[in-house]
Amino acid sequence: MVNLPTDLPTFHDGYFDGLWIGPNKLVQFFLRTVDELAFVLILEDVQRLVLNDIRQGNIIFDLVIRRTGELTLSDMNEFCGVALDRPQALSLLKTATEQGQQVLEINPSYGTQGLVLFKNWNLSQRVGSPSNSTL
Repeated sequence: MVNLPTDLPTFHDGYFDGLWIGPNKLVQFFLRTVDELAFVLILEDVQRLVLNDIRQGNIIFDLVIRRTGELTLSDMNEFCGVALDRPQALSLLKTATEQGQQVLEINPSYGTQGLVLFKNWNLSQRVGSPSNSTL
């Protein structure tokens, strides 16, 4: 498992503010650090997304990106609801590995948890927040 690179901010005890599912398999996650610095994590070529327990005030324990070689049959079970011993799970794992997919794990202290199967990612700081933007 690989946490986000060390030159990036830590999101431990920070906030998951929401997400936007866009066209072309693009998903944006809106995150804040415990110090209220706002970021957007952009995931490209998203193949699967499973989020549970989204609540007001979601608090992040950690974000982990697992690279292609670290994908597991358990991940495929979570994404597709298939048994670990089924040929379908092995096929899904093989396809994801061949395509160079990665997994983002969102582990909560409170609220949202989940997995995302994707190809590439980028993190950038947000200026302002949705609450103070104008229409």
